[in-house]
Amino acid sequence: MRRLMFRKKGILEWEEVEPLTVTGKNQVIVEPISIARCDLDLPILRGETLFRAPFPVGHEFVGKIKTVSEDLTDLYPVGMTVASTFQISCGSCPACLNHHSNSCESIPYTSGYGMPPGAHSFGGAIADEIKIPFAKQMLFPINPKINPVGIASLSDNIAEVWKLAGRFLHQKKDPKVLVVGGLAGSIGLYTALFLHQTKKAEVVYVDTDSMRIQLAESLGISVEHFTSFPKPTKKYDLVCDASAHKAGWDFAVRSLGRNAIFSSASIFWTNEWQIPYLEMYNQGVEIHLGRVESKDSMEALYPYILSGVFTPEKIVTKQVSFSDAKEAWLEESIKLVITK
Repeated sequence: MRRLMFRKKGILEWEEVEPLTVTGKNQVIVEPISIARCDLDLPILRGETLFRAPFPVGHEFVGKIKTVSEDLTDLYPVGMTVASTFQISCGSCPACLNHHSNSCESIPYTSGYGMPPGAHSFGGAIADEIKIPFAKQMLFPINPKINPVGIASLSDNIAEVWKLAGRFLHQKKDPKVLVVGGLAGSIGLYTALFLHQTKKAEVVYVDTDSMRIQLAESLGISVEHFTSFPKPTKKYDLVCDASAHKAGWDFAVRSLGRNAIFSSASIFWTNEWQIPYLEMYNQGVEIHLGRVESKDSMEALYPYILSGVFTPEKIVTKQVSFSDAKEAWLEESIKLVITK
């Protein structure tokens, strides 16, 4: 089978490897039919992260089942459309049982598709096949009426919506929410769109990028476009940072009101990072950082998508065929989806 490999900075290559096989119980082999590029993938290819080549790429995907282990034949028929968590998790260890499947204790810590350390053992999604090692834990059947392209990012960038905003909305009455866009581009837009469409909050999306601002505005989201982030003049109950940039981060943390909640999708590759500690302490701020819980977030958001209330497909800005993935994966776009 064929898969796409990250060879070195700015270089991708197709690689031929042996077809995948079922080797035990609770396993499924899936053919990816819609693979989304995560907001982190371009920085990885540019050498801006701590991940080092070589490894197979792609971790957000929807696919069709090709092969199942005998114990699952009644549960997952061949041809079923499914999404999978991008994080590898067994479902039975203490971490998984406590709803921390992003920290599964049965495999190396932080293992997932398309990025080390998991990519070396479990592969990437831009491939003819991908193996799901713990199918009953990781697989998520998708209703046939849903377009796979629109939810190709369900396991990660869409799931971030719940991490950043969805899980906090019950804590505030009619909250005012600020979403700070930036290098985690689709995450900020997905989050603002969810809040706007569900009418669970009054949301404002801010960014320094005109293309993202134009997309948000075209979807009816209230926006503010800055050439550079100014000193904030407004305060919010919930601030969702998707900037992945120092100026955006500073704007976000200085926009927190009293007893506000701060959540972030930004990754800064350092242990040294400044926050206005005394100001946040006096305000009584809650800070929520960390990797997304893929499984729980998918389960929480899926009903909104199935009902048509939340339409993440509106954030997809580019589609290309599987055969063109090598070139397209390196090109700028807000949300790229590879289709088969």
